Amino acid sequence: MLEEPLGKWISILYRYSMIYSNDFLKNSGMSSGQLPFFMNIIKHPGITQDELSKLINIDKSTTARAIKNLYKNGFITKEIDKKDKRTHRLYPTRKALEVKEVILKKARKWDSILLKGFSKDEKNFIRKSLETMVNNTLEHLNVKEKGNEK
Repeated sequence: MLEEPLGKWISILYRYSMIYSNDFLKNSGMSSGQLPFFMNIIKHPGITQDELSKLINIDKSTTARAIKNLYKNGFITKEIDKKDKRTHRLYPTRKALEVKEVILKKARKWDSILLKGFSKDEKNFIRKSLETMVNNTLEHLNVKEKGNEK
C-alpha cells in the first residue's frame, strides 16, 4: 500500500489552521497570515523588519506587506533606530497587547483540537518531530541555495 506524502497532510493542516485563525480574527483587522509577525513583534519588541524576516524564515516583501497592515490597523508602531536612521524598530501597541491573550487562548484551543487523544509523551514527540522537520527543511534549502544539493 502506497503511503500518502507528508506534504498532503501538512497542506491540509495548514489550510484548516488558516481557516480557524481567520474565523476568530475576522473582526480584528488582522488576518492569519499576519499572526507570525504579530506574535514575534510582541515576543521581541524592538525587532527590525530584516530580523523578523530571518526569524520566521519569510521573504522580505511578505514581511513588508504584513508590517504595513499591522501598522495601518494599529497593532504596531515603528521607531527609527538610534544608530541606523534607515532602520525602523517595531513595537507592539497597547491594542496589540490587549488582544495578545485572546489570540494565545485561541491558539492553545487549536492545539488542543489537533492533539486530542494523544498522551503527553506523544504530544512532546509530535512537537519535537515537527521542529526537526522544519530544521531539516531549512538545512536542505540552505544547502540547495548554495548549489551543493545532495
